[in-house]
Amino acid sequence: MILIADDEPAFQRLTGQWLRSLGHEVQTVGDGDAARAAFAHKPADVVLLDLSMPPHHDPEAGLALIPAFAPAPVVVMTGHADHALALKAIEAGAWDFLAKPVDPDMLKVVVARAVERARLAREVADLKAQVGVDEDMGLIGNSPAMVALRDLIRRVAPTALPVMVLGPSGTGKELVAQAIHAASPRAKQPLVPIHCGAVPADLLESELFGHLKGSFTGAHSDRPGLVEIASNGTLFLDEIGEMPAAMQVKLLRFLADGTYQPVGARELRRADVRIIAATHRDLEAAVADGSFREDLYYRLRGLVLRTPSLDERREDIPLLASLFLRRATDGEGNFAPGAIDWLAARRWPGNVRELRSTVECAAAMAPKSATGLAIGVEDLAFATGEALSPAPASEAQTLEQEIAGLERRRIKEALERTGNNHTHAARELGLSRVGLLKKMDRMGLR
Repeated sequence: MILIADDEPAFQRLTGQWLRSLGHEVQTVGDGDAARAAFAHKPADVVLLDLSMPPHHDPEAGLALIPAFAPAPVVVMTGHADHALALKAIEAGAWDFLAKPVDPDMLKVVVARAVERARLAREVADLKAQVGVDEDMGLIGNSPAMVALRDLIRRVAPTALPVMVLGPSGTGKELVAQAIHAASPRAKQPLVPIHCGAVPADLLESELFGHLKGSFTGAHSDRPGLVEIASNGTLFLDEIGEMPAAMQVKLLRFLADGTYQPVGARELRRADVRIIAATHRDLEAAVADGSFREDLYYRLRGLVLRTPSLDERREDIPLLASLFLRRATDGEGNFAPGAIDWLAARRWPGNVRELRSTVECAAAMAPKSATGLAIGVEDLAFATGEALSPAPASEAQTLEQEIAGLERRRIKEALERTGNNHTHAARELGLSRVGLLKKMDRMGLR
């Protein structure tokens, strides 16, 4: 719902009718007190706020109203527009600023972006409540696979059992480990990760168990290992399937009785850590071919969690893409028509990691305009290094989409022919220069 707070009945009526024609639910009020009461009774998704309203008709006084509508995006409107007032409105918490008389096309774009921002904020809040962890833990999605994974994490976390996280690369195995640790009784102690394939085999023992001064060339002082650092916390063994065979034996001894021996030491030491291991490899096959110890495999596996590939949770792609765009643009970006459908239809062999990288690259490279950042299919295709292919006849576009595509192509061609001379391009297209610039802003071509 959109709440319009303005003391001009004509503005209320005309703007309300315009927004209702676009499919929005609208409520109008005529002063600040009524706006507060209406919002308290039924919080709006977006607030359009006139800064100059009864009883004072003072734009400065209207600024004090803005915090009352949190967390809804507030778009302030005033006929007394100036740079200083705009800055004060933003500092007070306003999301955007429009000067009267308000251009209907600009209002349409701003409201659409604000509604999308409010929707994403609600979804993120819901997900935080469902998962019980911060959104940056990455456990985002409403697909059955993700709902089941979150449920397993809630059940596994309170136990002391080792956990094996299996899944393709890019599906968030480390994020699952972080979520388990955060929901466990060990949450106040360290979570210490190590990538078993990234550390050279001759250094891995020292990294895990530490070493004493003089135990080898370059050991100039005693150094604690990650096992000691993680004591009473969690040790995350990422890509455990890459661990060298010699190190597998020493890790097995530690898992058996909790004791270890730093390099160069004679006495045994003890550490209490919970083990979470992860790999994209098929460990059962590795056991069968002898590259991974069977006894270590059964020590590590305990409880098994599987992170789904993006193909197994395709219904989450729109939500994930929107969240990645929101983070990449501080909430200022949006997807153009067809962009989300293109993302949802594409295969993602790199899974969530590839999707996130694509959205972030598109956001960084897409042209910005006065109406904001709109990520189109062309931007996404460029970010993935793919060439767009014509849509098959069975996927016919709507008339509105075809007209918009033709209009965009004609404008780009005219700009190229005239060397980006707006006046000459406008004359060639039969438009005024101002009209051309407005269309370019709306299409992100400035």
